[in-house]
Parts: sequence; C-alpha cells; structure tokens
Amino acid sequence: MTMNAERNAAAGQRDLQPYRQQLDRINHSLVDLLAERMEVCRTIAQVKFTSGIPMMQPHRVTSTLDQVMALSQSCQLRPEYLGRVFELIIKETCDEELRIMEALGQSRGGE
Repeated sequence: MTMNAERNAAAGQRDLQPYRQQLDRINHSLVDLLAERMEVCRTIAQVKFTSGIPMMQPHRVTSTLDQVMALSQSCQLRPEYLGRVFELIIKETCDEELRIMEALGQSRGGE
C-alpha cells in the first residue's frame, strides 16, 4: 500500500468513527427495546396462564407481521427484511412464553 493510500485509509477510518459510535448507540437502544418487549411478553404469558388462554395465538402473530411489514415502506426498509427480523423476535418471545407457562403449570402441580 502506498503512503497516500495509507493516509486515505486512516482518514476514512476517522471519518467512519462518529457513524460507528452512532450505530453502537442504536444497537444498545435496540437491545433495551427487545428486553422491554420480552418483559411485556413475560407478563402476557402469566395472564394467558391464569386466564386459560393458549400460548399460541396465530391471528396475533399474523397481525403483528402484517403491521410491521406495512410500516416498512414508510421507513425505507424491505418488507421481507422486517418480516424475517420479526419472525425471529416472535419465535423467541413465543418460546419464552411457553417456558413461563410450563413453569407456572409445574408450580401449581401441573394444572
């Protein structure tokens, strides 16, 4: 690499730094939001259990995915991208709800 190319690369790295810091802040916010969302889902699991509502609510999953993908265009994101991200989020929250509901059932003697 020539001296000029090395200087350009170093300048480019410096130019990228504020954007990388911004991405780090956004990533932390996303993690905080996912944790908040999961906490709400944990509460939902408890309500479902005490109310005798099945964990899986297919219409709610479909509705959530439809809502998210409808937002994609106004946010300049591909619907398929958001759909895949939220399918993963929903799968994890469903798994967590199931774990909670099973634990609650065991703590009540298998209700």
